[in-house]
Amino acid sequence: MKKFVQALVIWMSFFSGACTAVPGYHVSEYGDIKIEDPPEDLKVPTQAWNLMEFKVAENADEHGGGGGVSQNNLIFSEVSVFLVEKNKGIVEGQALRISLPRGGGEVDLSRFIKDQRGSFYVGFEFPEFENATAKKVIFVSHARKRRIGNQVFGAGCNQFFDISEKFFTQMKGEGIKVNTTQNRHLSVLGGTFFFAAQKDKDIHLAQVTFKSSQHAPLFCEE
Repeated sequence: MKKFVQALVIWMSFFSGACTAVPGYHVSEYGDIKIEDPPEDLKVPTQAWNLMEFKVAENADEHGGGGGVSQNNLIFSEVSVFLVEKNKGIVEGQALRISLPRGGGEVDLSRFIKDQRGSFYVGFEFPEFENATAKKVIFVSHARKRRIGNQVFGAGCNQFFDISEKFFTQMKGEGIKVNTTQNRHLSVLGGTFFFAAQKDKDIHLAQVTFKSSQHAPLFCEE
């Protein structure tokens, strides 16, 4: 338990920032990228469901496909990711909106973030949050811990965090600001974001996994 709390404090320290009037990822124009291929294997670990506090089948280890949720209908929904540069030359095209198919998918950051030092903003849009009676955002880290100077980056393998409150505050503000120096952004974002919204007996779900095909050693083994 002590190690979990320490991992939570370390990771959330890099996922901080107050709601501000700075536009951040809220810019007027984006270059649109649409990923149409559905994710090959869309599953939600039991630990993530428990953090969502949605009812699940008692005998289910993992939930995927079209079932597993007690007295609720599981609906895979669409989600979008925004990458907007703070410093010039960081993001391909300066500002991108990546639209993922129902259920979400993977975003290979090496395709969109240039090999240059600087900061950029990350935002998300999950339309099903609107008018939802309950909503949760869970982050599962897939980034190895590593030390850069006197700071530790990366929360470690398969660490689960309920980031709902911080997430909604940041999305109202500038978004999640990360820095590319020594690939810090990969250690902060490396993992899967689960988005869940409950409407009556329907639970709308999507996930976004950030990885980098050019820096595989920074990530946990699958």
